[in-house]
Amino acid sequence: MMSPRWASFPGGKRRSRARAAVPALVAILPLCMPMSAPPAAAREIAPDQELISLTALVRDVFDDRGLQGAVIQLDGVVTRYVTGEDGRAEMQLPAGTYLLTVRKGGYAELVGDLQVFEPGEFTLDMERVRDVDMRVPPKLLVRVVDGRSGEAIEGVRVSLEEGGTRMTDQQGRTEFTDLQPGVARVGVEMIGYAQRTEPVALHPDRTTSVVVAMSPRAIELEPIVVNVRSPRLERWGVYDRLDRGEPRRVLTRRMIDQRAVGRLSDAFYAVPGVRVRHRSISSTRLVARANCTLSVYVDGFRWGTNIDAVPPDWVELAEVYWGLSTPIEYTGMRGGGCGAVLIWTRLGAA
Repeated sequence: MMSPRWASFPGGKRRSRARAAVPALVAILPLCMPMSAPPAAAREIAPDQELISLTALVRDVFDDRGLQGAVIQLDGVVTRYVTGEDGRAEMQLPAGTYLLTVRKGGYAELVGDLQVFEPGEFTLDMERVRDVDMRVPPKLLVRVVDGRSGEAIEGVRVSLEEGGTRMTDQQGRTEFTDLQPGVARVGVEMIGYAQRTEPVALHPDRTTSVVVAMSPRAIELEPIVVNVRSPRLERWGVYDRLDRGEPRRVLTRRMIDQRAVGRLSDAFYAVPGVRVRHRSISSTRLVARANCTLSVYVDGFRWGTNIDAVPPDWVELAEVYWGLSTPIEYTGMRGGGCGAVLIWTRLGAA
């Protein structure tokens, strides 16, 4: 085991029953996030820079058994590490502080700061997610883009070790279904581009969306961007509208948390094209265009026009529409064709 001089997690939470030599317990974040932050830029490693050897042990918090197939990612490090049969993964890193993320199907994601000082071993305990239907197979959506221009690449050969091979369409997309939960290795191959293979964690009863950037020559690329989508928002067509770029504006959970708002209307002050109008203490409306009041819908149901009637901690995502961009099912006779704010709550709170 490793002493606190080798690695630590400042700001992580302690578990009372942890037996690791290091209090290396990190905050558990939600699995279903509609958006994710962009990956950090790759760190430059000088040829003469000293590398520190570390061993990460990932285990089940309840029975202490090592977990095979857990994916470990460090910000700014292109390589992703996958644990073996004993739950261990070997890595070599320059000294410094890294944002560490650990994912495994059926377990809550771990996120925390890793400080690297000296060689050694550290332990990460993962907790199984409750109420997951293991009978529903996961689905994987892959989109391949040019690493320089960001444009979609058609005709890329995308393969999984045990999931067959698909070709991307004109939008650079392809899809795999009826997969087994766990870690899948996604490979992409195209004439004129460097081949690339990356591990992706597949969660039961979830759709995983992957964006893979390809390089015209063999150079190190940033890690692929993975979003685990909520099946509830998929059923409401939210992700389809976001992929087509239909909303005029989008307000995310991350944006609300960053602004630390007391009322939901406070989060809309920084949204371009939308004005907040307080008519009274109990009536706050959102206005677009020429004094046009936006209707409020919560989880698909009409909520009126008072935006502050919705508690901020309910909200996972909000779509903002006005004019002809408003989906027809959310215009309504009372809406007057002005526009609408579609609020989607974390757990269907409405």
